[in-house]
Amino acid sequence: MRTDNSLLEAALIGYQHQRELLAAKIAEIQLQLGNAPATASVEKPKKRVMNAAARSRIAQAQRKRWAEFHKTRGVTANKAKKRKMSPEGRERIAEATRKRWAEFRAAKAKAAAKKPAKKAAAGKRSTRKASASAGSESAQAAT
Repeated sequence: MRTDNSLLEAALIGYQHQRELLAAKIAEIQLQLGNAPATASVEKPKKRVMNAAARSRIAQAQRKRWAEFHKTRGVTANKAKKRKMSPEGRERIAEATRKRWAEFRAAKAKAAAKKPAKKAAAGKRSTRKASASAGSESAQAAT
């Protein structure tokens, strides 16, 4: 049995060598014809798969690195102290806002009082139609 396996291995090596020579000759002929050599025979490398335990170890190591980084740098140093507004300041701002809105509403009411009420656009159209229909009635009466 030992001889059969070694014989088969030798035959396999020989055929693989012949296949490589043939592939090189085919690629050369394709280049002469103006075609790109076929790359379909090249196999893509298999995608690496990581098990859950390995992912967990990597995640734990990353958390440890981040903890060390934040310990040396200090997380609270980045945050600015939040400022508080006094109740008096808040009331002044609210009063100024109410005053501005009152002025705005007064100006709007004054502008509305100055302008006369416009007739609706539909009213203009209806007068046109009425005059046109009156003209057509007089034309029909004349005939």
